[in-house]
Amino acid sequence: MATGLYNKLWANRQPGLSQQLISGKTVLITGGNSGIGYETAKELLQRGARVIIACRNLSKGREASDNLVIETGCDKKNIELMECDLCSLDSVRNFAKIYDENEERLDILICNAGLGWSSQTLTDDGFNTVIQANYLGHFLLTNLLLQKLKQCRPSRIINVSSDLHKHVKTIDWSDALIQNQSSRWTGAYPSSNLFKILMAFKLKQDLLAEGVDIFALTPGWVSSSIQDPTAEALGWFGRIFYTPFIGLLKYAFAKTPADGACTVVYCAVEPSLEKTEDLYFENCTVGKPSSLAVDQSSADQLYKISCESVGL
Repeated sequence: MATGLYNKLWANRQPGLSQQLISGKTVLITGGNSGIGYETAKELLQRGARVIIACRNLSKGREASDNLVIETGCDKKNIELMECDLCSLDSVRNFAKIYDENEERLDILICNAGLGWSSQTLTDDGFNTVIQANYLGHFLLTNLLLQKLKQCRPSRIINVSSDLHKHVKTIDWSDALIQNQSSRWTGAYPSSNLFKILMAFKLKQDLLAEGVDIFALTPGWVSSSIQDPTAEALGWFGRIFYTPFIGLLKYAFAKTPADGACTVVYCAVEPSLEKTEDLYFENCTVGKPSSLAVDQSSADQLYKISCESVGL
């Protein structure tokens, strides 16, 4: 149920979600153990799908899957948990290999998992942690599972991004995947979300003819547990004043994870989206990404360096 002023207003004006059932279809959701991913998994289970949750922390994943069974009343065989650490390219490759060998279907791939602002470290693979978790790991996963998606056509790929991608005005290609910028508005987090849209823009042109639809979306401002570095930087002032203030704003204006999941579900099940050329969605309707997010030369360049970086 919506809480807060924004949720109530948004719930009153959101387009009605299709009641389309997807029985017999297999959905893979990264980060489906919490937040938007959890609410998406719940909704799709209720629509008859078999849902596979890919997550790094299996303990939290097991707790989430148990709760999903209780909350949806679904058969336990309709929910599967698999380990995948997007910050390790070897883990992604291993996951894709096991998936390909053991799963017959992949109808919908939802690239949802991600990190927030604060991590400015590098992974063992040598890339910015946020960019690898949010974008590069998903890039590799998607490409490794493309054949499975093509076998189950019509199928869909959904990249959960953010409107904050619009804060990125230029891309430094010499440092695109390793950047260690501290700015929350132009650093790794907005860049990673821009890259997820550029990835969708590039692949959409190639995959439409193959029967695979790909979409990017923003769920809006969702009240979540993503760490806010501003509070850390402000020290005691942040803990005493800033954090409660932001909490109040979230209560009043941010969406709940369930409301944030609506556009993800829309892109997953809406029948009218099959073979559409529309790319970017918000509030269950077509949105407008930044001009950089649909720039052909940028999409081509990103695809090239991403393939080189992950060894494709």
